[in-house]
Amino acid sequence: MIFKYIKTAWRNLTKSKFYTAINIVGLSISIATAIMILLWVQDEISFDRFHKDYKQIYNVHNIWKGGGKENISSNTPGPVGFYAKDVPAIASSVRIARESSGIISLKNQKDSYTGLSMAYADSSFFNFFSFPLLQSSKPNLLTNIDEVTISEALSQKLFKGENAIGKMILFEKTPFFVTGVFVDMPQNSTLRYDAIFPMTYRAKIFTENGGNGIWKTIDEDLGNYSFDTYFKLTPEANPDQAIAQINNSYIKAREGNKNTIFKLGSLADKHLIAPDGNKSALRMVQIFGAVALLLLFIGAINYVNLATARAMDRAKEVSIRKIVGASRKQLFFQFMAETFLTFILATCVAVIWIGLSFSTYNSISGKLMAFNLNNPTLWLLIGSSLLMTVLFSSIYPAIQLSSFKPIAALKGKSSKPTNSIFRKGLVVFQYVSSIILIICTLVIEKQMKFIREFNLGYDTSYIFTVELNEGAVENKSTVASKLSEDPSIVSYSINGIYNPMDYGSSTGDIDWPNRTKDQSLIVTQATIDKNFIPLMNLKLIEGNNIKGVPADSSSYIINETMAKQLGLEKPYVGAQMSLHEVPGTVIGVVKDFNFSNLKNKIEPLVFWTHRYAGTLYVKTTASNAQKAIEKVKTIFNSYPSEQPFEYTFLDSKFDKMYKSDLRTGLLFNIFASIAIFVSSLGLLALATNAAQTKVKEIGIRKVLGASIPQIVQLLGKEFVSLLIIAILIASPLAWYFANEWLANFSFKTELNVWIFLIGASIALLIAGLTISYQAIRAAKVNVINSLRDE
Repeated sequence: MIFKYIKTAWRNLTKSKFYTAINIVGLSISIATAIMILLWVQDEISFDRFHKDYKQIYNVHNIWKGGGKENISSNTPGPVGFYAKDVPAIASSVRIARESSGIISLKNQKDSYTGLSMAYADSSFFNFFSFPLLQSSKPNLLTNIDEVTISEALSQKLFKGENAIGKMILFEKTPFFVTGVFVDMPQNSTLRYDAIFPMTYRAKIFTENGGNGIWKTIDEDLGNYSFDTYFKLTPEANPDQAIAQINNSYIKAREGNKNTIFKLGSLADKHLIAPDGNKSALRMVQIFGAVALLLLFIGAINYVNLATARAMDRAKEVSIRKIVGASRKQLFFQFMAETFLTFILATCVAVIWIGLSFSTYNSISGKLMAFNLNNPTLWLLIGSSLLMTVLFSSIYPAIQLSSFKPIAALKGKSSKPTNSIFRKGLVVFQYVSSIILIICTLVIEKQMKFIREFNLGYDTSYIFTVELNEGAVENKSTVASKLSEDPSIVSYSINGIYNPMDYGSSTGDIDWPNRTKDQSLIVTQATIDKNFIPLMNLKLIEGNNIKGVPADSSSYIINETMAKQLGLEKPYVGAQMSLHEVPGTVIGVVKDFNFSNLKNKIEPLVFWTHRYAGTLYVKTTASNAQKAIEKVKTIFNSYPSEQPFEYTFLDSKFDKMYKSDLRTGLLFNIFASIAIFVSSLGLLALATNAAQTKVKEIGIRKVLGASIPQIVQLLGKEFVSLLIIAILIASPLAWYFANEWLANFSFKTELNVWIFLIGASIALLIAGLTISYQAIRAAKVNVINSLRDE
């Protein structure tokens, strides 16, 4: 019986080749695109969930009050992890301190590696997280001050496949012995390192360098917010109660100051929800999930619309079958089989689409997802997509087509008003979805353009940076003299800012007169020289730049936001403050500028001259850029070092910061365009069917003198009226969704009426072209053929 249903279904599909092709192409594209989107969504929500007990792991965030508002970040001082040992609800903890730069090499080997991702971690790291080890010389790693654990990829680079355990590597000329090799950390991990050094080594260096004022160890230092701290709670623990005990210990150490407290953020949410609650990444995942569902619905709607629109074409077939003895149940299953076969064919084509485009998809998305037919997740997505669309699109047409009354159908009276209303409702839904996608695409593109063209408050044109080697740093004055002599170099600066779009160094070790016991402030700190402010074209709104003299050691330049949060009143210059217990004077205030992601608000910032400065900034011109690079390379190489010469233009660093956002925006544009294309396919099929059902009417009107524009108007007026209704429904919905997404950016473009008018116009244009094409074809058909009656 089933075979007969399938055989009959195949005959019907091959008999109506145009509509079958429209259905299979539209459905296959919808299913393929939806599956690829859902794979992306699944990858995004899988971050950090491979860790055992990930639901019990929390990242510690700090909340500090300043300037009448709360500021939140994921950086904590070292003692926060130290306090965890006294809290029963915390089963274990680990602190991680990222190392921003450094050289790893082998002794007496010319090859060296920079640009690696490195960190210091407590000895609990590999017991805390579920990063598999390939090799290990002992049960507990990172316990000795001179050991290191490296990734499989770095081991291959250094030792070319040989056993790395027990071998020595050099990190900034300091020897470390490899005691473990871990499997390369997966792409869906927020923690990704090439080498992990013991926290005890960092603690030793900190103490040897004199500590931080009164704090001589990292377990005491309350002013240096440079650690990522994680807690693993016991299964029955209450997160709020656990962190409350940490806060009590911290407030006690701060002699009752409650301006800084800590909260816990779930590790499972870390990738999609920022410490300050910014949910832009999560919103994008939700939007992509909604687009995937819309694509499936649009594909299914196309099928339902065509099936119901062609009901009259099938009415006589159904009636004759009923007359010769077919039951309604048999007809129902016959149409279900036809739908199921269509979807099976569409799914097979969809799998081919995915296979052909997946490498390009990975390239655009920046991911390394695998298209593997043995992957159960892939088949779960395919099965879910197929089941949902089949159920949605098969039941109503099957019921509607099997319910015709034979006598009425044979007389041509089987059309029902409810069928027309239902179909119009689905068309409006399709239009609404398409218009929302068009408007959201315009908004996303406008925001991405806004980010690319946004005035950051400083100049990035023709400026490149170089991390100086040790010899060059020790001879900065000589390096500066050589740079000054070269005409290809407009200006230069040697400072401590590796990336001007992400300063990355914050401290709470700051004091100022009239500060109350409860006041605290966490500020971003950066080391500069006298050339940095003019080179970056930063605007001094008050005071002067540093002068490059010994007196600069007690001089501070702050931004407007910091001046306000310190409670200063104009004139700001001359105000007293201290940083890391170094008393000094505010000599200048720079106009606020963006030194982090545009999703974040501008935070307080202080420039000073006390810390290590080993990053060279060079400003050149378009015509002299290559000469300037060669000059800097010559100077760099004049100081022998294992560190290779590498340079980066600031523009590329800016692009890298927003690369993920730009990729996501591009993906959305592609997926939205596909959804609109699939909707247009359905509209084309409906217009074709409408032209066929009105073929005699069109012929009579042409005989009576109707022109082609009048015929187009006849066929298009119903669709245009539905489109206008859809525009009225879609516009407020699109405004809501776009506004919700933009709310996650501190600096954003404006939503104006032109975006909605352009979106509506594009929708009208697409619908008009689609309908007009089929209407013109119908209007040009020979009148004799139109009026002929079999």
